Formats: sequence, C-alpha cells, structure tokens
Amino acid sequence: MARLHREGVPIRRIARRLGMARNVVRRWLRAGEAPVYRRAPGSSALDRHRKYVERRWAEGCRNSAQLWRELRDRGFGGGYDIVRRWAIRRRALDAAASDRDCPLPLWRVPSSRRAARLLTTPDQTLTRADRQFVDTLTALSPEIRIAAEAINEFNRILRERDAAAFDRWLATTQATALHGFATGIINDVAAVRAALSQPWSNGPVAGQVNRLKMLKRQMYGRAKFDRLRSRVLHAA
Repeated sequence: MARLHREGVPIRRIARRLGMARNVVRRWLRAGEAPVYRRAPGSSALDRHRKYVERRWAEGCRNSAQLWRELRDRGFGGGYDIVRRWAIRRRALDAAASDRDCPLPLWRVPSSRRAARLLTTPDQTLTRADRQFVDTLTALSPEIRIAAEAINEFNRILRERDAAAFDRWLATTQATALHGFATGIINDVAAVRAALSQPWSNGPVAGQVNRLKMLKRQMYGRAKFDRLRSRVLHAA
C-alpha cells in the first residue's frame, strides 16, 4: 500500500486493487503503518459452496448479487454481504495476478504468527502458494524483507556457531525494525558470545528441571521434599 502511494497511485485505485475501503486506505496511510492482526480469519459459510462460486466466477458471472441469489437457491444460508466481500477479494486477486502476468492462487490471508513462520522457512520447503505469498510480501514491504533476512542470518549464526559474523550482524540489525531485539541481545551480549564460542550447554540442566516440574504436577504440588526426592532418585 505504501509503495503504491509513493508511486503516485490514487487512493481509489489502491483500494480497488487491494479490495479495501477508501477510508481504510486513507487511515492506514495517515498512520504510516497497517494494524497488526492477532488472529487468523475463521471459517466462512461460503466455504461449502466454494467450488460452485469459483466455477461461476470463471464462467464470467462477476455480479455479487447474482451469485448470492444463485447460492441462496442452492441452500446457502449466509447473507449477501459475505458474497460481496468474497467478490471484492477475488477481484483484487485477479487484478494482482494480471499485474504480475502470472496466476495467483486463491489463498486465505495468514495470521501474523504463520506469516512469521513462512518468512523464516527455507524456500525449498515452501509450497508454491506459500512461496508466492512470501515473495509478494517482501516485494511490497522492504522493511519486512530486511527483518526476515536478519532473523534467518541470526539462526544461521547460532546453528553454525559463527562468532566472527555475530558482531557484524549485531551492528547491522540495530538499524532495522529489529533494533529492540538487538538491544536486548546487547544487554546480555557476553552470554550470547559464550554460547557461540563454548562447547557447553545448559540443555541437560533444563531437562532435569523440566522433569522435576513434571513430577510435582503429577502430585498436584502437594508432595513434600522427602517424597519428591524419593521419586527423583527412584526414577534415576
């Protein structure tokens, strides 16, 4: 949205392309950012009739009122507004596909948690739809692309224990949207450097603590120290 606005695309055309109301586009552009979605959209009453409505759309029936009447005759219990919103999203997908000269699959917008997972998943393991979503998102938002690259590089540094690249990564990341994350690492940078350079790990200790907590939960937290000690030693 911001990229289209910077290119001089009118708000009316941006709203039509993205399937949004013009007032929403104006509000987001005025705020400088879009709101963060916390929950993925749920199921729709239209899902049961998806194949039919897709076929009618492909046949050239682009009138949402006509589609709603036909669906109602087939037993669809939802209101007209559901079909109208679906038609708006479908037109936006068609417009985006024609702009890129390639087909864009019909795909439900992921939640913020799933989008973050897709951005940090290797490309070779993504499906075609997931890869196209990631490519589109990173092309529309350079900030997200830079942040995803920084996170993936940090994961590589941890996996390969590349201590030489850590300082360079830390200096670069402070100028990105992950500056808060980088600041938190700086506050405990000695521990991070030790994790990258030392062969030791607190994994076994964390595992024993987790086992101890499990034993306490099994006894509903009522076990005294001697009973808990006996169970721990017996299991060992």
